[in-house]
Amino acid sequence: MRRQTSIGQEILWLLIFLVLFGLVAALALNYAAPHRFNDRIAIALAAIFAGAIMIALRARFVGRNARRP
Repeated sequence: MRRQTSIGQEILWLLIFLVLFGLVAALALNYAAPHRFNDRIAIALAAIFAGAIMIALRARFVGRNARRP
């Protein structure tokens, strides 16, 4: 059975996602948008990449802590 997380932990994960999304979006807008992509497409791609990174980070964190008693 999985342990439940606290509200504070979930808010921390949300803040991590927002910072990560901001960084990826800034990079995408600086490098991809001026060349070929529309701003909206660059932001959508940034959201997809930030979401994929968050899934990997959270899976690694939960997997590492699930093994501890």
